[in-house]
Amino acid sequence: ERESEDAMSLGNLFRTLDLLDKELETMEVWLHDRAAVIKPLTDDCRDIEEENRQLEQQWKSYEILSDELKRLLTGVGIPKSSEKVLKNPASALVYDADGSIDIEASEPGVDKIHIAGKALKDAMENAKRAGGLHLRAVNERVEQLVRMVSGFCTALAQIIVTVMEQIKTDVMESSDNGKVSKSDTHAMIAKKIRDTQRKFQSSLLGYMKLIEVLALLKPDLLEAIRDAYSEMVTEGILMKKRMKGYFQALPGKNAAYLNLISKDLKDYHPTFENHEESSTVNATDISYSLSELLPVIAREAYFTAALFGLSSKQMDGREKKRNFESAKRSVDYSTQYFRYYIQRTCGIIQDVEDPSQLITPKLKGDPMLSLVASIHLNEAMDQYIDREKKGGDHSLSLAYVRATILGLRKKVDKQWVEWIEEQIEWVKSHPGVPLNGKRAGIFASFSRFPTYLDHIILCCREGKTNYTPDFSSIQVVSYYLQKLAGALLESLRQCSERETTDQQYAANVMKMENSYHFSQQIKDRGPEISALFTKQLTKSSTICKQSTDAYLGWMIKREFKALHTLFSQISRIRRDVGDKDVPIHIPRTTFVKTLQKESNREVMKEKIATIYARMEKHLSEEGKLLPVAWKALVKVLYEWFGRWEKLSTQCYKHVLEPSAVDVVRLAKQKAGGSAINKQKFTSAVEAIKMANIQNAAIGGKGQGNRLKMMSKKK
Repeated sequence: ERESEDAMSLGNLFRTLDLLDKELETMEVWLHDRAAVIKPLTDDCRDIEEENRQLEQQWKSYEILSDELKRLLTGVGIPKSSEKVLKNPASALVYDADGSIDIEASEPGVDKIHIAGKALKDAMENAKRAGGLHLRAVNERVEQLVRMVSGFCTALAQIIVTVMEQIKTDVMESSDNGKVSKSDTHAMIAKKIRDTQRKFQSSLLGYMKLIEVLALLKPDLLEAIRDAYSEMVTEGILMKKRMKGYFQALPGKNAAYLNLISKDLKDYHPTFENHEESSTVNATDISYSLSELLPVIAREAYFTAALFGLSSKQMDGREKKRNFESAKRSVDYSTQYFRYYIQRTCGIIQDVEDPSQLITPKLKGDPMLSLVASIHLNEAMDQYIDREKKGGDHSLSLAYVRATILGLRKKVDKQWVEWIEEQIEWVKSHPGVPLNGKRAGIFASFSRFPTYLDHIILCCREGKTNYTPDFSSIQVVSYYLQKLAGALLESLRQCSERETTDQQYAANVMKMENSYHFSQQIKDRGPEISALFTKQLTKSSTICKQSTDAYLGWMIKREFKALHTLFSQISRIRRDVGDKDVPIHIPRTTFVKTLQKESNREVMKEKIATIYARMEKHLSEEGKLLPVAWKALVKVLYEWFGRWEKLSTQCYKHVLEPSAVDVVRLAKQKAGGSAINKQKFTSAVEAIKMANIQNAAIGGKGQGNRLKMMSKKK
């Protein structure tokens, strides 16, 4: 019974579930039918919601765009006060009754223009930096700014030129328009130039802000401003009238380039004539003009760089070079009259171009003036070396002055070097040297070269005391002076090695005399000259020693031929067999007989006298080598006779008579006696010359005849 009840319950449950399942299916069919009916409505609602969402996003975007556009337009905006100045910058300045700008009263207006210009520059920079140029509103505003920049900068450039012109006029009127009186010295004129320059530049300092603004907004206009500034400096501070007056007020009146005191090396007087050159090149003109006017040029270069912002430390190397060239062109134009007259002072003669001639005339100047100018320019260069190397305006101004000095040095060096090359060609022609080389004496080139050095030192010392330039530190000068000295020694070598030159003694004599003369003359001119020719002095000393040894050896072998042959044989035999066996090969009787014939005291005196006479004949008086050569000969005689004396004692137990000491004594006696006789003769000749001069002065014929008789007796 229990089980039947459970079965009935389950049956009821299943029937209920089946009924519910059928109802669900019916509901699903109904819902599906209802969904199909309302689907168009739901689709429309969904589209409306999406459109509303997009509209909301668009509204937000427009709001953001509006804020950004306001920001952009605010960035390129300019205050109304500045905009008024930008449209008419002249309105910020103060004018006097004549319509001219009041320079001092307008300085506050300059600040206003500067502020307005900076605001305009900031607006342009903001437009570039922030972007938005593709927006019509921003683009139109930027186009307005560009037009404003163009008009503002053009007006500003006119104001700057007007201000510079007014300042120049005021400054020149205060300095009597650059007039130079005859009583003005060069120092006074230089001071006037410096004072005028200082006033002009200090007055312009207050208006540098205008040029700064112009450089920020439209740097292309700066070149025209620089040209206008340079023109004003040329017509005012460094005007031709004032420059001409300054250079004419120098001690030499800037006329050295017209005097042409230089001459060829062959035209100098030989040193042994003791001729003193007196012509100078007005070196004081060069010294004064460089010391007094180069600071003016340096200041002008400094101010030009500072005024136009040409030396910013943030620039790279290429840009610095371009700016330096720009500054150089400007300052070159400003200082054109200084450069014109300083070139004359330094002896620089410009090439003259004649259209009717196919060939331009050769550059011709004064070589001595060119050399002295080169030395002074080199010394002036030391004051303008940028040792601190901090860069900026100061470094640029120093670089400009150095470039100016180097340009001048290049021209003067060219003129002098051309002259040196011509003299070297003359030296190579071996003037006055006989073909056989006998009694050549001091070559013409060797005798004149020291005089040329004296002339150089004389010209450089003009206006100074005990001054000798340091030639060794001047590259071009030292090189070509050494080249000329080297040409002298090379000429000596060529002459001594010519086929026509006597090689027995003449070749050695000419090398002895000229190398000794060269060494002595150079050493006599002080340590600076000796330091310059150190290499040539070493070479000439070597030549002198070698040729002297060869000449003295030839002289002794010639005069003591028998003795030299005898002892040469003894030395050779002694090396082969020893001291004891020497008498076997050369008997003692033969040895003693030869000594008695060739080495007795009377023969020795005669031979020494012959050597002295021959040496006196070979060596020229102007070379002054005889005492030195004779002293060297005495030393060689002592060495040779000492060696022979030793061989005689060791091999034959024979005492050489006269001994080596006696030979030296005889040689010294001969030299001393000859010197005394020569001195007496010279004194007599001088006395006769003085008497003749006095007789010519009083016109006494009888006295002149008596002096002639005295001369004959002497």
